[in-house]
Amino acid sequence: MNIRIIFSILLVHVGLQSHSQTNMPCVREISFEEVAARFNTHNDKRAPMTFLSGFSVEGDAKSLTKNPMQVMFNPIANVQRADCELMRWDPVTRVWAKFSGNQLKKSSEGSKMFWSAGIDQSGIFALMKEIPLHGETNLHLPEGLTSEEWRYVQPNLGVVCESYSHCQTLLIPLPALSPMAQITMKLRKVGGTVETISHMPMGVLVGDFWKKPDAVNQTWDISFASVK
Repeated sequence: MNIRIIFSILLVHVGLQSHSQTNMPCVREISFEEVAARFNTHNDKRAPMTFLSGFSVEGDAKSLTKNPMQVMFNPIANVQRADCELMRWDPVTRVWAKFSGNQLKKSSEGSKMFWSAGIDQSGIFALMKEIPLHGETNLHLPEGLTSEEWRYVQPNLGVVCESYSHCQTLLIPLPALSPMAQITMKLRKVGGTVETISHMPMGVLVGDFWKKPDAVNQTWDISFASVK
């Protein structure tokens, strides 16, 4: 099941109803596709998390500080509120970080129950869930190639991992990968130019992956023999 947007933003409450329409904060939903293209799902410890829902807030800083707004989410079956965190994107360190007032609380509108949190600042926010399994998978590039940056996207888990360091082995902080997950890389040949491999499925890049579909914490060799 694709859980990239399980939660949906339902209501935004502003403290003072007397605010004019021009002073109302602007809230826009952020999709998993946008996270996959522009962000990642790393927390401030660089550990991957599952993206559930996201949104951006633009508004007057003084108004938001004085009158925080309340964002409400639909609860989801089999997901505990205590296992989720509302986090804010840090564009400098490129991670999602906790912020003051990010605790999810129960709230209600009539007979309906929601999860809610207060937002008193502009920014890009995401509702995330911790991944219970920890480990790492190494993807080794062929000799003569190094990666200048890479991005791993696994939609069914709601995970986006990335790195901007030069390396010959891609270290993905997940114990097991999906053959349908996609990898984008900027590769440099020794003494050559940079080439981009975009949105290539794991099962194509790593032929041996299909021989051990349940293997965890493995090192796999990437092959471009079948990549055209």
